[in-house]
Amino acid sequence: MSIMAVHDSLLLAHPAVHQLHTVAHWVLRAPAAGGHTGFILAADANTVAPSGPVSAQTYAERVQALPTNQGAHLGWLTAIGTGFIGVFQKGGSVFEGFVTGIIPTLVVLMTAFYAVTEFVGEQRVHGIARFAGKIALTRYTVLPILAVFFLTNPMAYTFGTFLDEKYKPAFYDSAVSFVHPALGLFPHCNPGEYFVWGGVLVALLQLEKEGKVPPNFHVTVAIYYFGVGVVVILLKGIMTEWVTRVMARRQGVVL
Repeated sequence: MSIMAVHDSLLLAHPAVHQLHTVAHWVLRAPAAGGHTGFILAADANTVAPSGPVSAQTYAERVQALPTNQGAHLGWLTAIGTGFIGVFQKGGSVFEGFVTGIIPTLVVLMTAFYAVTEFVGEQRVHGIARFAGKIALTRYTVLPILAVFFLTNPMAYTFGTFLDEKYKPAFYDSAVSFVHPALGLFPHCNPGEYFVWGGVLVALLQLEKEGKVPPNFHVTVAIYYFGVGVVVILLKGIMTEWVTRVMARRQGVVL
């Protein structure tokens, strides 16, 4: 009994095998390397395998004519698999954009601002910090901004050494709340958490590219982000200073 006879007998004997017949029915004879004939499975239940060799062009045309929706046989399982890998593919695309656009800019900015800090000198920066810590308005605006700008996160909190003990909790609250609003204009301040602003920036750049927002709209948002951050750290500093004073008085602690 020939192989084709066994093949046909199996198709008739079992319905499940007959279903598989609709996916891979015949063996297509195609020219392989060196002029010999090779074999490849094809999906066509109504096509009879050719008895002789076919040309490379004919083979290519038949391959292109094969159904492209084979994944539809798996239904929701295919959709889950496609969606799962699609998440990582999209993440890879975003990362590629970071590597070719944002990250080099960030490295250059960090280098430049660290150089500025060295040129100005730490002693001068510390002198400005002592002066800024004398009144509440500058203590919770100018001082945190200087600390985050020159020392970056997390070294910025060391500026609290120039303040009295009663002001240190409020200064920390102000400084730690400003490491994100500064990222839009000065990403060197907190490079380890740049994704906080980077995710927003990617979306804004895409909207600008599509013309849905004005050009350079991300710069406007960064400026507003910075300004709102200054107002917030001032309010938080004043509130935290008041809470610290109340808690110290209740517990009988002298700061």
